[in-house]
Amino acid sequence: MKFPALAGLLLLLGTAPAAGQERPDIGGSLYNGIGQSTATASVGGAAALPATRFPCRACHGRDGAGGREGAAPPIRGSDLFRATPARPAYDAASLRDALEQGRTPDGRLLASLMPRYAMDDQTFAGISAYLARLDSLQRRGVHPRAITLAVAVPPDNAATARRYAKALQAALDELLGGQPIHGRKIAVALLAGDSASILAGTEDAVAVVGLAPSTRLDVTAFTDRQVPVLFPLFPLAGSEDTTIVRGLMADRQDALRAIADRLASNKATAVTVIDAPGCGDDAGSFAAWFPGAGTRYTLSRLPLPGDHPRDVLLLCPDRRMARRILHDLPASSRIYGLAGELLSSAEAGRHHLVLASPEASLVSGAAPGHIVDVHARTVARLLVSALTSAGRDLDRTSLVAAIGTVRDAEAQLDYASDALNGTAIVSFIETKPR
Repeated sequence: MKFPALAGLLLLLGTAPAAGQERPDIGGSLYNGIGQSTATASVGGAAALPATRFPCRACHGRDGAGGREGAAPPIRGSDLFRATPARPAYDAASLRDALEQGRTPDGRLLASLMPRYAMDDQTFAGISAYLARLDSLQRRGVHPRAITLAVAVPPDNAATARRYAKALQAALDELLGGQPIHGRKIAVALLAGDSASILAGTEDAVAVVGLAPSTRLDVTAFTDRQVPVLFPLFPLAGSEDTTIVRGLMADRQDALRAIADRLASNKATAVTVIDAPGCGDDAGSFAAWFPGAGTRYTLSRLPLPGDHPRDVLLLCPDRRMARRILHDLPASSRIYGLAGELLSSAEAGRHHLVLASPEASLVSGAAPGHIVDVHARTVARLLVSALTSAGRDLDRTSLVAAIGTVRDAEAQLDYASDALNGTAIVSFIETKPR
């Protein structure tokens, strides 16, 4: 990829993803293992720990349908409060007894792997209410004749989000020709306004698609509300939960691994890794995770001591900090890093840059076009395939699960092989001083 041709990529990378989220409700917090809870839990008689260490979804599924861990039963309200051949129906008292004492309504003991909880009345009311609304929560955005996908419009990256929504709807219309999938039309809704308004708007969406980079809203802002985030416009961290998040390009861990491989292939024997305040612990983590064969990493603060190093690695998610550090690095150094952090900070023609770019891989084999439009066309194909295979009985969890079966030869994506992103391919952008 030529450096002057990166305007589209720079627009996409314009704002770094950062935190911005609401505190989840008590029941959702306990069920999904997020946030804080006053409840405690123990397993097999072991010491009690915070209850969020034992999220219900780990065994019973995010949708409460059961079966994720052994023979874990369904625990949606619609399942619990009716009798089955194996047990009588639960009521409020027997449900609390099951959670706290591990006993079914007919007095049988539940498996020892089922945590025993200690909770106050408010927490019990919260988890009971959450179980009762699991069905409706999962089916949000799925209507008898329509499926609503949402594109969030963060105020600090609105132009990118609006362009993406328009491109996604156009690509879906072209692929489907106006025809429904399993009797439902596919619609793309724009969620605009402040962060609270955008998050509230997800109440009527099956998933947020193509999330634009933003300092106001990140992936967890939505997933903490149990809203799937599909194919954001930036690389994921690599540790996301594939039951609610899927990406479209290699993640940050893939990119760091690719940098280590590139250093080795370039025969960089001594690499100075910038350990700068404000950049997190990326420098030390890289040196610990990727000890290169024949490559020695030395952590260093600025100003660099002694002779200027030949090869420098700069990892700094804070782009303002990265820009200042890059300005202070000598022009004689070859600087390795991530395109999303350094490309928009580069002083044109001053440095020799070797930048890992998962984003660039997205357009490498695609038809010409702006990267946002290419992304939207790819996502439209993936969504049509996943929605078709998910069937008529669609909900949020089954949609995300259906993506795990998708293969797209055109974009070289295979979610059966790489569950989170469908790929681990990382391209490089290299620029040299003029």
